[in-house]
Amino acid sequence: MANPHFLFIEVVGEHADQVHLLEAIAQLTERSGGSCFAYAAAGRVTGLEPGTIAAGMLIVKFADPAQLLRVAKEAVLPHLTAALPPGTIPLVLAVEGLPENGLPDMLDIPTIASVPRPRAHPRNTFLVVRGSVSDPERLNAYRDVILPMHKERGGYYEVFALLPEQVTALSGAWTEQIFAISRWPQRQAAEDFWFCDRYQRQAIPLRLGAGHFTVHLLEAAQG
Repeated sequence: MANPHFLFIEVVGEHADQVHLLEAIAQLTERSGGSCFAYAAAGRVTGLEPGTIAAGMLIVKFADPAQLLRVAKEAVLPHLTAALPPGTIPLVLAVEGLPENGLPDMLDIPTIASVPRPRAHPRNTFLVVRGSVSDPERLNAYRDVILPMHKERGGYYEVFALLPEQVTALSGAWTEQIFAISRWPQRQAAEDFWFCDRYQRQAIPLRLGAGHFTVHLLEAAQG
């Protein structure tokens, strides 16, 4: 069975009705068999990493990757084209997620195989990480520090895509090496991970100059 896939939409810049646009797409995808994890207009998405650009975002999970592609091409992309100002090109990605049972053979990586799944709640929070690596050895040392920190706070990965074929750009361009989505029980846990002394003083220096990344934080969809 194929791994679940995620539809990710990013709309950069101001849009007069961004909230209702993303809400409409969330409802559209859920009627078509998707499960909307989160959506938020730019003003409600927090950029954590310096240089992260403000943007509205939406994350929807599909069990069937073929269904995701069909819904995106037949409904989502036409809706975006009609609703956004002429010339606006949103980033729309289809991204392979981790298996439904996580990674039971790699328990050092925080997935649902090694971290209890939190109760679904509007306060569940997602970190969306994208970037490219120039020094893999330093990034490995960085991960050795942060992965236990995820587990300590109940955070785990829904998506950890490292291979080019795991990310498909349906609109816009994908030029990075890494796409990851982590889920946290609540916003406080995600922010405590990011702003704690261990992350700021020990983890960040390990990756400075070893790559470039953007990190967005958004909370789960209401409902």
